[in-house]
Amino acid sequence: MASATARTSVSKKHIQFIAFQVTLIGTVFCGNVLIWPAEASHWLNVKIIIQELIRREHNVTILVSNASLFITPHAETAERFEVYLVPFGKNYVDSLIKEIVSLWLYNRPTTLTFWKFYKELGKLMSKANYMNRQLCDGVLANRDLMARLQRDKYDVLLSDPVAIGGDLVALKLGIPFVYTLRFTPASTVERHCGKMPSPPSYAPAALSELTDKLSFGERIKNIVSYHLQDYVFQSYWGEWDSYYS
Repeated sequence: MASATARTSVSKKHIQFIAFQVTLIGTVFCGNVLIWPAEASHWLNVKIIIQELIRREHNVTILVSNASLFITPHAETAERFEVYLVPFGKNYVDSLIKEIVSLWLYNRPTTLTFWKFYKELGKLMSKANYMNRQLCDGVLANRDLMARLQRDKYDVLLSDPVAIGGDLVALKLGIPFVYTLRFTPASTVERHCGKMPSPPSYAPAALSELTDKLSFGERIKNIVSYHLQDYVFQSYWGEWDSYYS
């Protein structure tokens, strides 16, 4: 009899515990997610993530500039859009994307054109730097927008690392951020900023088209790839040090 009473007591405790958890399901699984996306194919990648977040009943807000080519705010969609202004138009974005794609598809570097390729790539990166700084200013220098984002109390910022500044917005809002992808040639940003271990004798540099089975000659090529991208990293990304400071 005592045993039956004890089992009944335990069962009641289990039921009470389960009932308590059910009451918290909405709080545990639903949150406010802020999205800092990038253009073109990167937007297609993030759209899939957004759809899944909405399916799981998260509240999603997307930061988008008025010059965006691919991200079109719609009032009837489940996600919410925060549109900010930038001093350039859609034509600037369209032209820059076409130039970068053309360089990669039709002017890939060879032994003879190696230096010319990176010189041209550097010019395009300067244009991209200008665009990214204006995008950052459009959000970070907009006091009304930043105040509104603070009031909305987001739980996390989902950031595409190609759109520089997402981590800085998260820092200003005091929330964690998550990158949507690994993206840099030779994993340069991931190695320097994320401290990702990548010994060049064993880990092939991203976009080097090498495998994890490296011959002696391929190891030399891999080491050169790492050092080259480190140089490009300091030349391009180093310009952001003063902005972040």
